[in-house]
Amino acid sequence: MKGKGNAQKVKAFFKKNVYYIVMVVCILAIAAMITVAVVLGGEDATPAPTPTPTPGDVTDQNPPDDSDTTTPPGDDNTPVDTTPEPIVFAMPVEGGTVIKDYAMDTLVWSQTLKQYSVHPGIDFAGAEGANALAVYDGVVSSVTYDQLNGNVVKIDHGNGLVTIYSSLNEPVVTEGQTVTTGTVLGALSTSASKEMSDGSHLHFEVSLNGEVANPYDYLPTGDK
Repeated sequence: MKGKGNAQKVKAFFKKNVYYIVMVVCILAIAAMITVAVVLGGEDATPAPTPTPTPGDVTDQNPPDDSDTTTPPGDDNTPVDTTPEPIVFAMPVEGGTVIKDYAMDTLVWSQTLKQYSVHPGIDFAGAEGANALAVYDGVVSSVTYDQLNGNVVKIDHGNGLVTIYSSLNEPVVTEGQTVTTGTVLGALSTSASKEMSDGSHLHFEVSLNGEVANPYDYLPTGDK
């Protein structure tokens, strides 16, 4: 009888507190589910994928190493000076003296012709037996004679530049001969009849592209 009374009391307790009992059971069930989810989530976690960079991204995952950059030879952006070296002649007569200057802008008096005229070259006098010398490397383009200019040697230096040596005695070079600076061309004389009154000398001219040029543009005494 006593056992039956206890059972009734327990039944009455559960009936009276069923709401609270159900609430506690639900809370425990939820807690159990959260615990399982946390445990499983920790075991299954995988690293997040590395984002693939796209054009325009600010951050470069692998920036270039500038230390490996090499500059090709000759590509250092240094300006190259392509200005050719100026041509400087040697003097056409060793120890020579100018007795008549170059004058294409003014008229000068010719003692031989007794008239004023331009003078397209420079006349050099020298010691007795002095020689005319090649002023620069080149090739003898012609060796000629005419009464007014006497014996004449022309040397082609390339690029349209020619030197002309007049009033020589007997030239000692021949057409087509290669000469260098200082090569003897012939002795000074009075073979140029148009300047005979000036005595033994060399009449020296320069031609550039077929036009008369100022010898002082090339001689060491002129402006470069």
